[in-house]
Amino acid sequence: MCRWKAYSRKHMEHPFDYAFLHGLLQQLDAKWAASDLSRDEVEEETLDPPARSNCTDLPSVECVSTPPLNKHAEESLAESFNLFIEFCMSLLRKQRDIFPPSNRAASHKLENLLKCLHEIHNLKVFKKCCPFQKELHTEITQIIKKGTLEWYEKQHALTKTTVRSEDDVVSGLIELTNILNSDIQKGQQYYNTIFERVVGVSYTAVTYRQLEKLLSDDVCAAMEDEFTEEVAAPIDQLANSADVTNLKDDNNPIGMQIGTNLFELYLALQEFAQMKSYLPHSETKSLSVSHFHEWFKGAVNRWLKIAQTKANIRIKKAIELDKVTVVDPQVKHSSSAVDTACCFTQIREFWKQLAWPDTAGAYVFVTKVLEDICNGAIFYADEVHKKLQAAGYYDDSGVFDVTEELCITINNIEQVRRSLKPLPEDLRFSEIYHAVDKAYGKDSGRQCKVALYGVLKSSDEDVINKIKEVIEHVGEKMRPDIGKSVFHLAWAPESVPAEDAIESLLSYLDNNLDTLNKSLLRTNFDRLLAEIWHVVLDEIKKMLETNMGKKPVFYSRLYDALDILREFFHANEKGLPMQTIMSREYEALQDLLRLHKSETNTLVDMFYLEKIDIQKCTEDSRFGVLTVRVYYNFSSEELSVEILNAKDIIPLDTNGLSDPFVMIELVPSHNFPTCQVQRTKIVKKSLNPLFDESFGFTVNPDQCRHESAMVQFTVMDHDIMFANDFAGEAYFSLNGIPGLKGEKAGGYSNLKQTQLILTQPKPREIIPKRKRKPSLVSGPFQVLELRTWDKDATEFVKKIKARESLAITK
Repeated sequence: MCRWKAYSRKHMEHPFDYAFLHGLLQQLDAKWAASDLSRDEVEEETLDPPARSNCTDLPSVECVSTPPLNKHAEESLAESFNLFIEFCMSLLRKQRDIFPPSNRAASHKLENLLKCLHEIHNLKVFKKCCPFQKELHTEITQIIKKGTLEWYEKQHALTKTTVRSEDDVVSGLIELTNILNSDIQKGQQYYNTIFERVVGVSYTAVTYRQLEKLLSDDVCAAMEDEFTEEVAAPIDQLANSADVTNLKDDNNPIGMQIGTNLFELYLALQEFAQMKSYLPHSETKSLSVSHFHEWFKGAVNRWLKIAQTKANIRIKKAIELDKVTVVDPQVKHSSSAVDTACCFTQIREFWKQLAWPDTAGAYVFVTKVLEDICNGAIFYADEVHKKLQAAGYYDDSGVFDVTEELCITINNIEQVRRSLKPLPEDLRFSEIYHAVDKAYGKDSGRQCKVALYGVLKSSDEDVINKIKEVIEHVGEKMRPDIGKSVFHLAWAPESVPAEDAIESLLSYLDNNLDTLNKSLLRTNFDRLLAEIWHVVLDEIKKMLETNMGKKPVFYSRLYDALDILREFFHANEKGLPMQTIMSREYEALQDLLRLHKSETNTLVDMFYLEKIDIQKCTEDSRFGVLTVRVYYNFSSEELSVEILNAKDIIPLDTNGLSDPFVMIELVPSHNFPTCQVQRTKIVKKSLNPLFDESFGFTVNPDQCRHESAMVQFTVMDHDIMFANDFAGEAYFSLNGIPGLKGEKAGGYSNLKQTQLILTQPKPREIIPKRKRKPSLVSGPFQVLELRTWDKDATEFVKKIKARESLAITK
């Protein structure tokens, strides 16, 4: 005991190795048996203080049964313990300075110091001498807190600047937070294990909670007191500027500098907040720093404005310095596209660094990030377009030539557009709208998803439209030469086949497309190919529209040329896909050429086929219904037609009734040249006449099997004084009628009655053709009208117009 008291007191003046002191404590504990000390020990306790102070080394003695400690000895031993504990606590209070974390010797001293304290508190003699001493865990926790507070106040004072500008305040907080981050990391790495192992105290948890409270209070106070709208004003003025021409990347307005510093502070606090993982999870919820990001909501918009403004400045500069030339044949874009994509990458990396903890709340900011990047892509496309305009690309004068500069410029815009594709993954779209879904409901999540992808889609379309605008002008520049080639194709001598007449056009296209294919990205080449295909179709269409009424051979050559061009642009699946080639524009032109190249009789057939289509599609029976039965007697080669009755004939006489009869004619007439028109009896004063009459026509089976072969029924109103009135018409196709294949029909009694809805003809209406799309320009009757040089065509048109005139006047 004497040795302990002597060495522990001397240690305060001339430090000993704590391992040695720890050994003394272990010896002292070994000497203590039950509640006694040896007689010699007790005698030592009675020595006067000077004598006791001279004790330097005493031999150990055997423990024997002796009287218990007297009061004076107990007080003396308690005093030595308390003085040593107080001394050690004073060292722990300044442990960052006294026991540097990276110093191995210091770590050894700290560990043995804690062992001494732990040993003292576990001594039976200590518990007897100091029964009211606090628990070691509590004392060490309190001293760590006191030391941490004093250390924080010192660091805060050192980092707190006397110049109270916003920039200085932010810089001071950044420095302070970084110091704290370093301290916590070192504490976790060097101190925490020692404290936990020796005394069961989580050093990191104690210091983190203490520093978190102090730092949160100071940052919140600074954010509220120092940062005003004056900070945002320079940023807003800069970001909202419509013209960035005179801005330089090295300009550093105060608003931009403060915004950048605030971001550094955010990152420092983010690192600080992440270290809360050293604490038990149950203790992290109450920490203010868990919501540190909320302190910066206003600042995030400023940072994004800064990022967008800087990006636009750099994009502008990149375009100005860009030399649009081919450096590597494998690289079909220039440096400005790469620089622009890098700007977008920096903005994405900024958002990744931000790592906004509130995923659902990040929706607003992600939308802004997305808009900034998309607007940057549109800005790039606009600036590149302006540069093309300044270079005279859109001037009408001069000979057009496909240049590398033009191709690379188009590729640059496409390359920038492609840089937008990773955005949904980089900005974590799915995580955000799922978080919104979870927080606010499925409708909100769905709206969030639609909004995010809507912004991306809109900007993508804007950039593509800018590419198309440039490409369309390429097509317009090529149009005059394409038009000349189409003219020579159309007006080549009739003896020249289409394959030869189109050679000049194919040669011109091949030469230009070869250059474009080598210089353009595949996507852009396909776009340009589609545009040139459109120009070719448009020029052929113009040639057709300005040359109506020619003989079929004129249109036949254009029709054949269209087939050749289709295969040329498809290029055995190396060119445009057939889906793109077979556009509505192509099909309309093909239909129009097919009509014009058709013979007159074919056009007449098509006219009647339209009538059958009308008959099948008609549901309105306001003109009445005609009931018939038709079959073919194969053995006698006779077509038998029975008119049974009609219902709801329209009244055409002044008495409100009609005198109806039915005319039966086989059409088209060129298919039935020998068949005469037949008619029923007249039924007086009736709107529901009963005819019950049969008619026969001598025709062969092939005539009836013709695609357009049909019976035309015309219901007329008999008028004695004036011309007969037209009441309605109906058509019955002869294809597939009973008996036509040679089977026995068995007469009318074995046939079902067919009810035909009566219609009124509508002249000059474009009618859908059976089993194919309608012509978008004309129909067979209109083509027949143009054939003034053809007698058959003019007579047919005259006959149909006369028939239609009857219906129109009623």
